[in-house]
Amino acid sequence: MFPAVLEAYGFPITLVFASDNRAFFSERITGNLWEIRDDEFRLVRHFPIVNITGHHETGLLGIVLDPGFKDNHLLYAYYTRRQSHKEFSNIIVRINVDEGEKEEVLLDGIPAGLIHNGGIMAFGPDKTLFVGVGVNNEEKEKAQELEFLGGKVLRINPNGTIPKDNPFPGSPVYSFGHRNIFGLAFHPQNGRLYISDVGPNDNDEINIIEPGGNYGWPQVMGISDSPKHVNPIITFTPVITPTQSTFIDDDLYFGSYNQGAVFKLTLGGENFDQIEKQEVVYRGKPFGVLGVFQSPEGKTYITRPEAIQQISLGGF
Repeated sequence: MFPAVLEAYGFPITLVFASDNRAFFSERITGNLWEIRDDEFRLVRHFPIVNITGHHETGLLGIVLDPGFKDNHLLYAYYTRRQSHKEFSNIIVRINVDEGEKEEVLLDGIPAGLIHNGGIMAFGPDKTLFVGVGVNNEEKEKAQELEFLGGKVLRINPNGTIPKDNPFPGSPVYSFGHRNIFGLAFHPQNGRLYISDVGPNDNDEINIIEPGGNYGWPQVMGISDSPKHVNPIITFTPVITPTQSTFIDDDLYFGSYNQGAVFKLTLGGENFDQIEKQEVVYRGKPFGVLGVFQSPEGKTYITRPEAIQQISLGGF
């Protein structure tokens, strides 16, 4: 059982639960991957992240378990590493959590910056790996360039190869025109991918991803009448910084970093693309919630910069 409150000062980002009574969490600024089992902690691996001082959004940014983890013990990680003295990039690797330090590189050379690196990953119903990648402000126009992997949702096979049915043949790009993706979740009924994309000063977005879709950044933000851009299902102005998300039944839950809150969207319509109700179901301290996660026992947890804690979901 995962503890109700766990202090973790390495800026924990992602929490994942395995079916064998283990849980894993990643720390962004230390590069450490931890395992918890029966209240015992084990350092699984220290990833060789880029070492940067001052404000930045680099490090160990996301982890996800293989759909066959019960048998293969594979975990996927996304982190920022240094290429040269002044250059660094993001990389996706997979490791066997029970077999030491060896890592297998799946995708390298993902654009990196001091901010907007993305890194949140999720397996789709078809067992392909989806990855959210942001784009830094200096290169934001490249979010529209298909050859550039920043500002994209990527989709790869578990071994790093490109799925044959990706919308752009031979490319891991699944959708483009994103700014700073911080959450991915698949609807339990229709299998569609919902993401949270952080706006600059306005127009945070919750989007449903269409293969090959152009979501506008930096040409448009929020709802537009442009026929070539896919509109979000909801926006937030002023920004709340929507973070990692999860579905509980048919409702979408996601964190708000700025407000330190958890939001719930009750979805309706034939394709679950209509917002029937929006509410805050947890409120903590501002600049706090990095993600929302649910354990196999149905308990809800949030990650914060200094801790992981169990919460109760109730209206405010």
